Amino acid sequence: MVISIISLVTVIALPKVGLVIDDVSEKAVSDRLIEDLNLLRGMAMSQHDTTWLVVNQAQNQYSLWIGPYASRVLIPDPDTGDSQILDLDSAYAGVTISSVNFGGSSEVSFNWWGTPSSAGTVVINGTRTITVVAETGMVYE
Repeated sequence: MVISIISLVTVIALPKVGLVIDDVSEKAVSDRLIEDLNLLRGMAMSQHDTTWLVVNQAQNQYSLWIGPYASRVLIPDPDTGDSQILDLDSAYAGVTISSVNFGGSSEVSFNWWGTPSSAGTVVINGTRTITVVAETGMVYE
């Protein structure tokens, strides 16, 4: 009897655990993207330089850059020193960049006032939309 009850609870609960894990991964990517955009905005203002978020939807990754367009360089990760390229396929299995649109581009830059080059959105798994507001550079989900 006890084994039957445990089996029934397991059959009911296991699929829901998978959904919870997927939602946690989506939220983690959303939070990281918001933090990275705020980091770029802050770096642009503090270093009086242009910073960039470059999204490669086809490869399901994004990267962080600093400097003028023609000579920009990848920003190193402060913890590891590695380049700031986040590959969602390897870091967050099951999470994809559904769409990206910054005024018709997949890139957004912040000038030294913290103003973005364009308003825009990045959509994660078709459910979470991260928005960059024109003029202020505010980022939210």
